[in-house]
Amino acid sequence: MFRKRHLLQCRRVQGPAAIAALALALSGCGRLGASLPVNLYVAVGLEDTNVISESNHRFFRERVAIAVKEFRRLNPSIHVQLALYPESSLVERIERRNAADLGPDVILSDAYMAKTLYKAKLTTSIPFDKELEANIFSSMLQRVTGADRQIVAQPFVLYLQLACFNRRALPQPPRTTQDLLRISAGGKNFGLSYDSAQIFWTAGSQGALPALNRIEQNQPITPQDRDSITAWLAWLQQAAAQQRIQFFANEMELKLGLQKRELDWITCSSADVEELKAKLGDDLGVSALPHGPWHAASPPNRLRVLSLGENSSPRQRNAAITLMDYLLQPQVQRNLTLRSLSFLPANRHVRVPIKSSSILQAMVTSRKQSAAASEFLNHFNLNKKLRSGMTTILTPLIFGINTPEESSDNLILFLANARQ
Repeated sequence: MFRKRHLLQCRRVQGPAAIAALALALSGCGRLGASLPVNLYVAVGLEDTNVISESNHRFFRERVAIAVKEFRRLNPSIHVQLALYPESSLVERIERRNAADLGPDVILSDAYMAKTLYKAKLTTSIPFDKELEANIFSSMLQRVTGADRQIVAQPFVLYLQLACFNRRALPQPPRTTQDLLRISAGGKNFGLSYDSAQIFWTAGSQGALPALNRIEQNQPITPQDRDSITAWLAWLQQAAAQQRIQFFANEMELKLGLQKRELDWITCSSADVEELKAKLGDDLGVSALPHGPWHAASPPNRLRVLSLGENSSPRQRNAAITLMDYLLQPQVQRNLTLRSLSFLPANRHVRVPIKSSSILQAMVTSRKQSAAASEFLNHFNLNKKLRSGMTTILTPLIFGINTPEESSDNLILFLANARQ
């Protein structure tokens, strides 16, 4: 492949002189475009606005544009064009551009979409080396490893699931799921979602994750496993029966309720923090999700990754890898993180100053919860069909139509069939 090894060697640079050293290293090692210019076409996949608001899209685009601008100062011969596409039509759009020999050189998307693109032969695998493995969290690399054991995309940043609350109405957030029920019974308004991806964190809190993990691994489940899943679902139904706990269809509705101060506490994405801060100001509080009596929460997270397009010339491929290596540099990743406070870096060597920010502290806690939440969570993060099917089962449970026992049977059967 065309990978430039010099940039990986420069990743070790840290400390106050990191930026200057990085600039020197890149200018000295990366003579990629010292002669002729090269054009890079970068396709940015965006989630549906029902999930991520337009303001969040704009905020993310601005951060990416800043990083690209700084990259071009060091690599002026590489011209970068950003184009935005809905992820729902990303495969179709790239197929059309490839047919016209105008396909993207780099694609920025969610990890699930990156696997879809690779399976459709619209992207090529990432040149692998030991430093890539050493620099990126192993749980992230697992999520971008294809069935052929190739790395299909390079992790970029990680969005986390958190709790957002109105500090004026709720000075201290619930630390446990028992606290959540108790505080809501005392008159505070809580918002949850019946979207399985948004409520899955409670499976960990209520101790159902080991049983779910056994199903995902195609292992036989015991009566105790079935009981633990039923107990989790019973807790969800108990929460839904509370007068002050409301369930909504999606994250956007939750966020709107907090912005209007109709809700005092919601589950949220780290991508929402900037927008909520603009509305609530210093009243916005952010924390990790509550744990259960004996178990930690299991929040899913959203991994954004960079893929290599299949339609590049050798010079464009070199330039694309140069850009991707730059975006993985510790100092670049740290700057992106601290500018936004909306995501965490994929580079494991970046020191996140959690003592200086409760938001960063909550995100790091969420990342640890997610990383420790077993292989089922990786499978869940990647499979949107699984998410839809689980939501169909959980919705009638939450609204009191089906019993926890019925829903447990339905969920176990669904997951077993999905695994096969």
